[in-house]
Amino acid sequence: MPATEPSLPLWLEVVAMATNGLYGAAAARSRNVPVAGTFLAGIMVGLGGGMARDVLLGTEAVAISNPYLIPSVLLSSLIGALFFYRVVAMALPNLIIHGIAFGFLISIGCQRALSLGAPPLSAIFCAILTASVGGMALDALTKHRASAFSQAHWVITTLAIGSTVYYGLTTQLNFYIATGVTVMITALLYTLSITRNWPSPRWPGESMTTDD
Repeated sequence: MPATEPSLPLWLEVVAMATNGLYGAAAARSRNVPVAGTFLAGIMVGLGGGMARDVLLGTEAVAISNPYLIPSVLLSSLIGALFFYRVVAMALPNLIIHGIAFGFLISIGCQRALSLGAPPLSAIFCAILTASVGGMALDALTKHRASAFSQAHWVITTLAIGSTVYYGLTTQLNFYIATGVTVMITALLYTLSITRNWPSPRWPGESMTTDD
């Protein structure tokens, strides 16, 4: 594998962050968050993971330096709050949209790290971080238990599998194929793990009662 991978396409970063901004704002409104808080949720879910990733990589935050990202996330947040909040309030559509959003964030997190020469495990960790930070911030602000720590969900497992698949495909093929496959796998695993009630692995002797 070469020392660095191709740079992340601008359109993919915009699509990924806008998709997550849409989901974040829609989820916030479905939890009865006021207008200003809804937009803040969209910004945090859309941009938070990428900013955390860039801090770890010691590079300029794309969300701040790129003139398209904040306007795109604000617009998608408005669309999410106006038209999608009823959709994400329903269990199955919420899971599918959330899984798709996870897949896009994995893609931009991993590809950004690889383009800067990060080693494999670091790139995978950046992908997981990018996909999880915004959602955890949303859950914390709306007083919900963070889904990453929910025993009945495969959130971290799904992100780890999706990130590993993305890394393998993007280094052997290209990020377009890697992104498409990762989005599908992540959405499928996330949805199935919850609808089929697949429990997260537990430490030996730990109580099996759920704490969701």
